[in-house]
Parts: sequence; structure tokens; C-alpha cells
Amino acid sequence: MGPERRRNPRVAVNGKGSNGVVRGALPVRLHDISAGGLRFGVPVSLEPGTIHSLTALLGGLSLAAPIRITRCGPGDGPSAPGPGWEAGAEFLWRDDADAIAVRKWLEGRPPGRA
Repeated sequence: MGPERRRNPRVAVNGKGSNGVVRGALPVRLHDISAGGLRFGVPVSLEPGTIHSLTALLGGLSLAAPIRITRCGPGDGPSAPGPGWEAGAEFLWRDDADAIAVRKWLEGRPPGRA
């Protein structure tokens, strides 16, 4: 596997069970997050290009932001409550304050320690 070519380093999210909600009621399990986006498990397929609201609580960070689905495919294992799909999404920040809050939260967290 080659070197990571992402603008923003990802931090793995540790935890069990649902830790977020998309579209107001669809539970998701976050796998990793960066200042630019996230990867999560979801029980249904989400169409790439669609925009949804995301609400999540991660170790002291309350996150509410619109996201654009960039990819979605069958998950490799238990990725969400029940069998499911794995999706990637980019944040569509409403203002800089939300993006800054996530960046500050990510600072000092080594990969695998969200």
C-alpha cells in the first residue's frame, strides 16, 4: 500500500455501537474522521453526491454539519447497527467556526485515538 495522499490526516474513532445520526434518524458508526471528512458504517446505501445532515458526539465534540457522500459500498464487516454499507463523506462547513472546532479537537490525537 502506498503513502497516504490526503490533505487532512484521519483519526480512527474508537467505540462500539451507534455514535452518530444521518438524515435525522439513520444511525451510523463512525470509523475515522479528519478536518475534511469522515468514513462511517450505515445500514443502507447512500447515493454518492447526495447531501445529508450529520449529528455525532465524539469524546466531548458535539458535531452537527452537512456532509456530501463521496462514495458508498458494501461494508467488509459489522459497520453499523446491523449489516450494512460503508460510506465516505466530505464536510460542507456552514462557517469557519465549525471547521476550526473539529481541527482543534483533532489536534494532539494520534491515529487510532479519537
